Amino acid sequence: MERHSLRLKSFLLAGLLVATGAPAALALEADAVGERLKALLDRQQIDIAYGAARLSGDDVVLEDVTVRSEAGGGALPLGELVLEDVREEGDGSLVVGTVAMEDFRHQADDVTVSLTDLRIEGLVLPADLASDPFGGAMRYERMEVARLDVEGRDGPIATLENAHADVAIAEDDTMTVAGVADSFSLNLRAMMADSANAAAALAELGYEQLRGHARMEGSWRPSDGRVTLANYEATIENAGTLNIMVDFAGYTPAFIATMEELSDSMEESGGQNNSAQGMAMLGMMQQLTFHGMTLRFTDDSLTGRLLDYTARKQGSRPADVIAQAKAVIPMQLKPYLGEELTGALTEAVGDFLENPETLEISARPETPVPFAMLMGAAMGSPDLLIKQIGLAVTANR
Repeated sequence: MERHSLRLKSFLLAGLLVATGAPAALALEADAVGERLKALLDRQQIDIAYGAARLSGDDVVLEDVTVRSEAGGGALPLGELVLEDVREEGDGSLVVGTVAMEDFRHQADDVTVSLTDLRIEGLVLPADLASDPFGGAMRYERMEVARLDVEGRDGPIATLENAHADVAIAEDDTMTVAGVADSFSLNLRAMMADSANAAAALAELGYEQLRGHARMEGSWRPSDGRVTLANYEATIENAGTLNIMVDFAGYTPAFIATMEELSDSMEESGGQNNSAQGMAMLGMMQQLTFHGMTLRFTDDSLTGRLLDYTARKQGSRPADVIAQAKAVIPMQLKPYLGEELTGALTEAVGDFLENPETLEISARPETPVPFAMLMGAAMGSPDLLIKQIGLAVTANR
């Protein structure tokens, strides 16, 4: 199933990034537009090829398009890609009114991926990628996908319906993104078909088929690399809702480009000079600063099902499982987390297991902390790290 997931990720990434390939300018020939598209996608680790390119009024049409991730995998045929209603802005950038793509269907190794009604509006192609303040990152006004299906030999594996994302750019170039997936489903029975034990456990828990919905809101400011995932929320029916908030800075276009160069260098060296490259990576991590994070889980029967399942396997009762957890946590974690946090964690987990409502883990440092310092503290003094980041665990609040 791992290779199926990789293919799906490669397809999704390729489909989205192809959309960023707005034509260079209406004054250019279609092939020149294609070359700028290739250059842009190469920046995103995606190779694109096409059989022919032609102008049609204000549109650019690429025929027999295929895309391939540089991370590996075969080429994916996308068919015809139409870049509609292209106009040039005063700064030399181009805005593509709409990117239209034929409905997509591809089969390989008993896995079929199909995409219906992909539509992207307001795509921006910078005049010069080297000087682009966003580092060549994808910018658009709205993206919509009516349906995405992944099917295996024995039936559906995953489905996504009515997903869309909206992007806005502020005067200070902060990019704000809001996205929604109205519905998704995962066939865990098919995904775990190679593991009889896992399949049996899923059946007993009642989670052979998962259904849910998701939404997210976040922003990125290229000037200082401030990334804020204000909220990522994923809800699984009859299981629960996971909310994630992350806030850090330093993820600038320059940082991204340097990390890609280091990664390429390590790959080309074939494992040689790992020590020097590792130190370079650590130095880069010093540029990132941690501002905060929150993980919050709201239960909708998942906890009770897990307690019942564990108790049945042990031949005991859920109350016994809870007592075991409250006894094991201090023994296992006190040497690493210290007495204060271990006590708070034990109390929070106990309260949550006895009355499953919400469980939250938060880290809110008083001042931003460099990532390199976090890594050093994690290896040398976990209790100091906990104080630095203000780690806390609470339940049912």
